[in-house]
Amino acid sequence: MARKHQRGGEPVFPNIQDTVAEVFIVESLKLGDEQARRFEGRILNEMLQLAGMNPKYYYFQSEDELRHVPALFRASRCRFLHVSTHATNSTFGTTNGNISYDRFGEIFAGHLSLRRLFVSACEIGNKEFVEAVATRNKGMHSIVAPTVPVPFDQSAAFWCAFYISCFAQSSLTMKHDDIRTRLKSLTKLFPLEFFLATYSPRSDDWKYRVVN
Repeated sequence: MARKHQRGGEPVFPNIQDTVAEVFIVESLKLGDEQARRFEGRILNEMLQLAGMNPKYYYFQSEDELRHVPALFRASRCRFLHVSTHATNSTFGTTNGNISYDRFGEIFAGHLSLRRLFVSACEIGNKEFVEAVATRNKGMHSIVAPTVPVPFDQSAAFWCAFYISCFAQSSLTMKHDDIRTRLKSLTKLFPLEFFLATYSPRSDDWKYRVVN
């Protein structure tokens, strides 16, 4: 769905509840990884298309480019945001630099309600990252990210298996138990560990667990 604009240039997005069960993939790599063609997000995009899905894929190299992504994400109506990049336990990486967790949360503020965020980036699975994003997106459903360094080959294989197995069970929904079960199953095949954060509307707070 294309964005419309009000007079004055302010974008008008679909209603926040208006979503489709598709994956919106954004990716940023270091220059060396670009040259080596380690495009995990692009591989995931192609695999989801092969599975009959209709994902969206965007590549960015800087914070300035990332600032345009939330509008594209909202206009797409995709329910799942997948971010593939480099990270540490304190920063989020782009081709041309790093972004603090807080800055990443500011960029996506208000755009992740009723949605799920999956991040493929080393060591970004921690409470600090979750709080930086969740406190600015009331009512978002969950955040999943690895707690450890992840090799490109394992990461690409993991995420392809994760999404395709989820959608094979249901093309319309992805529930907390589905996510936890698949993370648990796949970490038996891959030596990875994930931080799973889920929002509980009943208690109006977030629950955290490490899955390995």
